[in-house]
Amino acid sequence: MDPTTLSLTELGAAYRAGTLSPTEVTRAYLEVIEPGPVYREVTAERALEQARRADERFEAGQVVGPLQGVPLALKDLMDTAGVVTVAGSKVLAERLPAEEDCLAAARLDVAGAVFLGKTTMPELAYSGVGINPHYGTPENAIEPGRIPGGSSSGSAVAVARRWACAAIGSDTGGSVRIPAAFNGIVGLKTTDGLLPTDGLVPLSTTLDTLGPMARNATDAWSLFLALAARPPTDLAPLERPLKLLVPTTILQEELEPAVEREFSELCDSLVAAGHLLEWRPVPLLAEIPRLYGRYGSLASHEALALYEGMIEESGGAMDPRVTCRIVEFKDRPATEYIRLTLERSRLIREFWQAYSTFDALLGPTVAIVPPPLSELAEERRYFEVNRLCLKNTQLFNFFSGPAVSVPVRERSPIAAMIATAPHREELALQIALEVERLRPLRSGPRRQV
Repeated sequence: MDPTTLSLTELGAAYRAGTLSPTEVTRAYLEVIEPGPVYREVTAERALEQARRADERFEAGQVVGPLQGVPLALKDLMDTAGVVTVAGSKVLAERLPAEEDCLAAARLDVAGAVFLGKTTMPELAYSGVGINPHYGTPENAIEPGRIPGGSSSGSAVAVARRWACAAIGSDTGGSVRIPAAFNGIVGLKTTDGLLPTDGLVPLSTTLDTLGPMARNATDAWSLFLALAARPPTDLAPLERPLKLLVPTTILQEELEPAVEREFSELCDSLVAAGHLLEWRPVPLLAEIPRLYGRYGSLASHEALALYEGMIEESGGAMDPRVTCRIVEFKDRPATEYIRLTLERSRLIREFWQAYSTFDALLGPTVAIVPPPLSELAEERRYFEVNRLCLKNTQLFNFFSGPAVSVPVRERSPIAAMIATAPHREELALQIALEVERLRPLRSGPRRQV
């Protein structure tokens, strides 16, 4: 058995049965990974030490939870003790190593996880495309030569290539869900403020969230519980019909034919399974691009406050596709940022009250399939692809609640996004579990893009 083929849940069962040990599994992963476009840094010494501790616990009959001995990849904006956190930036690489783990990593360590290393990402996490000119860009795991999606690009590719059992990403405008969608895995954007961001390199102090990236919804649930410092529980399948809102506003606009076809087939499957789907315009979704056009984006305003000095001093060493987005609204008065935050608070209340009778909203995660990397050498094409990548996902960062991306079928770079009201992560993943149940079998043909 190749242990890298096992999901988090399957690996835990093998550990408890005594057919595999954390150390042998960790060594199997370390044999195939190395620093490069997927992992900026491999932390083999720490991984083996964590695996050894997990071995000792299993031998003593101590099981702290489903992450015990499970090899994970961490996005390189999370502090881990003794490692420089660079967040995709050559400028930040000049910093000293972190003195301690960020709070989220510390929780994973307590849960018994194994840290394989730090995964690559676009500079400062400000890209839905996934390109990094400094450390390299991981190719799409399903279709090599195509973009991985961003900004949790290395984390998604590591999971999809079986170079990690699961991973942690961050999501400010879609940075967990976009690469999860493009690489055929599950990615969960969590409720604003639910998971700690202490010890992370920030992009937007309002919108930054951490989230699990895994091979299936059940694994993502286990990882989420550990990040939230909650006791392990099973993700139970739903045993009732769902009522899902399928907005025609924005979410189903500008879809490439393959995305439109696959999403339509998924909707047909859900209806055939007895679930109620309602297609209708959702005008409140259109308020978001209108507000951003009027006042500027939250991420740009806040990133400017964080990194204006760094850009002034070292901007020549930074990715210009990132810096131009940070300074885009530089001349806007602070009152516009304040008005934007007030409008957001109002709309969050209105939105979830207006659609409280639905279990969730459903739409395609991304409007396009991942284009070839070669196309993005042209600057105009890069920004157009970036816009299309973020168009759907950023809506639910604005509305604060969780949203999960789940592939519409095995090994597909097309995915459905399920968005629920704040603090309903379990429901979002239960619906993702139902989507997985309706997917074609693993033996089906590999989708060609």
